Amino acid sequence: MERILILLIAIASHSTISAQQYIDQYIKDANKVALSWLNDVNHNRYEVAYNRLTTQLKEQYDKTTWINQISELMVEFGDLNSRVIKDISFQSEVEGLEDGFYVFVKYNTDYEETKNHSEFLMLKQNDKAEWNISDYYYEFQAKEEVEK
Repeated sequence: MERILILLIAIASHSTISAQQYIDQYIKDANKVALSWLNDVNHNRYEVAYNRLTTQLKEQYDKTTWINQISELMVEFGDLNSRVIKDISFQSEVEGLEDGFYVFVKYNTDYEETKNHSEFLMLKQNDKAEWNISDYYYEFQAKEEVEK
């Protein structure tokens, strides 16, 4: 009986370790995609960035509208000085969304024309195991507001 219990504990431990390894890899892969996407946006490669959006976002925004909006936003932000991960997490269940694999990333970002800038990305893995941008939002103060 004792041997069976030890065997069951060993199997459970191995399963937990394996699952954590997959999650760590998902987070690493998704962050790589997020940084690449942000790099494309910061270097005016908007069409490439648009192609990395989820199908659901592409259904909401046609390419021309999205490119116009993101290009205006980047002019408002100014040049990128730095970006550092503040928080990153994995979830397989998100309230209000279909089941799937999601990674949430928060960056502390320093743009030329903003202060206290944070960027948030939600990535979703598609049916081909590719990570795509499912949401992008941000918070910041304009430099002139801070200087007043």
